[in-house]
Amino acid sequence: MMKTLSQGKIFLADQRGLKQNKKIKRFSTFNFEQYHNPDKLAVDKLYLFNDDMLAGGETTCFEVDKDSYIIILPVTGAVNYLDDSENETDVTIEEAIVVYVGEGANITLSNPFIEDVINYLCIGISADEPMPNNPRFYNFSLTQQNQLLKINNDELPFALKIGRFEGRKETEYQLAENAKLLSFVISGAFEMDGRLLHEKDSLLLWDTNKIELEALSNNAVILTIEMLN
Repeated sequence: MMKTLSQGKIFLADQRGLKQNKKIKRFSTFNFEQYHNPDKLAVDKLYLFNDDMLAGGETTCFEVDKDSYIIILPVTGAVNYLDDSENETDVTIEEAIVVYVGEGANITLSNPFIEDVINYLCIGISADEPMPNNPRFYNFSLTQQNQLLKINNDELPFALKIGRFEGRKETEYQLAENAKLLSFVISGAFEMDGRLLHEKDSLLLWDTNKIELEALSNNAVILTIEMLN
């Protein structure tokens, strides 16, 4: 029996918002700062998904406009995180941090390398209840291929997973009841529930409990965020 096609929406890489100057090149999947597009509204509590390339020795800052979980996940190099609660830490590849910050908090992200450009993902999910402000650290290893690895495994209202796949390798994702899933292709290409995704494309899926995923290129890497209800 053929699987019923899930409800979904693709956010194409070349239709993201772009901010570019001498210090930063930022692609925004959702509306952020001066970028506004009526088709790029928040997905439930997931309202921020930026793909930043920050020049050597440079710094970028932004203000959080709601109580949030801020997720920082480096793609290349390392990034220094600082907020106005004096949380400061470096995060490098195969690591991620999640920090709860209150409305009005200022976050500063810096490139600790003088000459090298870094690439990281900055993700924001609105929070219903306050929690301690100290950063939560997570480690993962992409040497474990052809599976989606849990990044966080705790009581947070979302589940982060990441995986590196060889070409034509497949897996299935079981969603919690009434959950929505946003997937972002970090590198390579995938087919996900009948949709073709190229590098830096995102796909939002809902009204389904099982998702089929196949890598279409070698060393393809994908990040998923399951929004739990």
